[in-house]
Amino acid sequence: MRHLRRLISRFWPRSLLAIFAGLLGIAIAFVWWLPIPTELKRSPAGTLTLLDSRGRELAEFASPEARTQFPVAFDQMGVWLPRITVVLEDRRFYKHRGIDWGATVAACVRNLRSCHVISGASTITQQLVKLATGRERRSWTGKFYEAIVAWKLERRWSKQRILTEYLNRSSYGNRRIGPEAAARAYFDKPARDLTLSEAIFLAGLPQAPTRLNPRRHPEEANRKYSRSLIRLAELGVITHDEQTLLAQPPQVVRIDPPRRAPHFVDALVARNPGLRGTVRTTLDLDLQTTVERLVRAHLSALNRYDITQAAVVVIQNATGAVRATVGSENYAVSQINGATQPRSCGSTLKPFVYLDAIDKRLFTAASLLPDTPDAIRNEYADYDPQNYARHYFGPVRLREALGCSLNVPAVFVLSQLRARPTFYQLQKWGFNFPQGLEHYGAGFVLGNAETRLVDLAAAYAGLARGGTAMRAKFFAAEHQPITRIASEEATAIITDILCDNEARQKSFGLHSPLAFEQRVAAKTGTSSGFRDTWTVGFDREHTVAVWAGNFDGRPMRDTFAVRAATPLWAAVMQELLTHDHPLDLPAENDKLVRRAICKATGLLPSRFSNATMSELFLAGTEPCENSADYFANDGKLLLQDAYARWCASSDNTIGAHVRSDFRITSPPPNARYQIDPVLPSSQQMVELTAACASDVEWFVNDARVAPAHDGRFFWQLAAGEWNVRAVSRGKISQEKITVEGIIGAN
Repeated sequence: MRHLRRLISRFWPRSLLAIFAGLLGIAIAFVWWLPIPTELKRSPAGTLTLLDSRGRELAEFASPEARTQFPVAFDQMGVWLPRITVVLEDRRFYKHRGIDWGATVAACVRNLRSCHVISGASTITQQLVKLATGRERRSWTGKFYEAIVAWKLERRWSKQRILTEYLNRSSYGNRRIGPEAAARAYFDKPARDLTLSEAIFLAGLPQAPTRLNPRRHPEEANRKYSRSLIRLAELGVITHDEQTLLAQPPQVVRIDPPRRAPHFVDALVARNPGLRGTVRTTLDLDLQTTVERLVRAHLSALNRYDITQAAVVVIQNATGAVRATVGSENYAVSQINGATQPRSCGSTLKPFVYLDAIDKRLFTAASLLPDTPDAIRNEYADYDPQNYARHYFGPVRLREALGCSLNVPAVFVLSQLRARPTFYQLQKWGFNFPQGLEHYGAGFVLGNAETRLVDLAAAYAGLARGGTAMRAKFFAAEHQPITRIASEEATAIITDILCDNEARQKSFGLHSPLAFEQRVAAKTGTSSGFRDTWTVGFDREHTVAVWAGNFDGRPMRDTFAVRAATPLWAAVMQELLTHDHPLDLPAENDKLVRRAICKATGLLPSRFSNATMSELFLAGTEPCENSADYFANDGKLLLQDAYARWCASSDNTIGAHVRSDFRITSPPPNARYQIDPVLPSSQQMVELTAACASDVEWFVNDARVAPAHDGRFFWQLAAGEWNVRAVSRGKISQEKITVEGIIGAN
């Protein structure tokens, strides 16, 4: 036993030293291995703040971490706040290396006496670690961890960077994080403009942001300010005279963040849920304010219960940037965004269909198109489009058909292009239709397809750019690809038509709101049932699109776009033209030529041409023949057989007639009909028409048929074999028809 004690006493000091050295090595290795928290390496993203194109604030969005947080650089924190914070929080900040050993020893004594952590003596660096890692509970292990990381941080970062990161992460009450957020919320100014008293007031808040909340506990916040003044005077930072002058706490104000262009802002956030920090948008706040005022004024001037809402989108042509967007008359009343809601688009798609036809050289702006009731029966037997005026103009040039927004010619052109490739072509322009072609049928060209106002504006901006498609752009740093869809020359022709006030005279007159002294392109659209009205157009710099109607789909009592939407569009366009430029006239070149044509036929003028005009053509598509063969000796227009029914109708106000001999055009030869047992007999009639005829008398099995009140002839179906005979000035034409009776009837 004595030998064992002697052995232990001999080796004990050496073993103790080895153990101590081992523990020290482990501690050093741990300190060396312990990484700086990832949260410290990432600067706080800050509150999502949307700015307009000139840097003016539109809106702020609170996050789970903070109501507002705007990290700023050290030189943007003002002269006083960083200095006062250091004095009050950690006056030896610039002397220690992350750990204030004197303060730490004193704190340890106090903590040991109380048997728990009541004082941390944390330096600003240690507090930064605590804020970044989200540690809230005080513990010995936590303090040890913060001290080690602070020690490492001080060897990598400058004092200025540490102080900047600390201030940007400090809470100043009301979930306002950082001096910039606090200065804006309490004093309505940036942190760089804080006065000495305001800096002293804010510097004391992070010590207990809940208890010292200036909004909920102003007395506590003011008492803290007074204590801070005393402490600063004791430390010689301010004089006693300055203490007296600063005795009155600064006045705290209540500033709520702005909320401008709310529909635009909501749409951005909904589309981009991951947005963080300060983001510059494309919106022009001045133009936005003007457009909002014009929307309110327009609806107030209408003063109609059946037109309650309007929406506007303004796009910069060159960049596709959205400069203004209004979703409803009053965001507080309706948060529905008319600029992004799909609605039946009326006739606004027609220019793109005609553009495709011209670009493919199927038609020219001078081509005669049929505006007759039966022009598309062979192609679309179950589709019967009509013009809103319930009037058919017969042969019309494409320029007039588009200018007057006639329906039958548009469907006729679609039948030549084919519906499916045309539908896909429209999608290339950026139209995202909610349904497929099978749902809409050929009627999509007349507007039964839904589109969004913002997509419509972007597509027309593509026309303004000369035939290139680009989606609307909402962020200043956003890049949208540009795709050429149509040739510049074909687009120039369509744009020229949209600028032509004379071309739309038959439908709109010469003095509608579409008539501008400057050269501006415009197109209207009215959906079926008068539920949606549209006007869209552009000058050289901007495209303006307007929708008017009701969000619940109520009709507008036969109100066309030219009354409901066009006046607002014109008001916005006039506002833009105070600094914008009108469109230039198309310039002739080797791909685009101008020729004089006969207005009645679209061909080269002849001696029969009473009126001529200058028309644009893609080179190689201009007419080569004159119009002489299209007139009778008396100067009346001679038309193809397809116009026979129209020529015999009251719509034929120009005295045109077909080239063929006198013949019956309805009923067709050897027609067979069957009586429907469901429909009333008054609805089962066939109209009797003849080509190249006037003063026709009609007989069915030698029984004379009397004309209807409008001069047209109808015969009620009856079972049997029937001989239909037309007589006009000694000419006779006959057809045999068969009418089958009701199946199963005795």
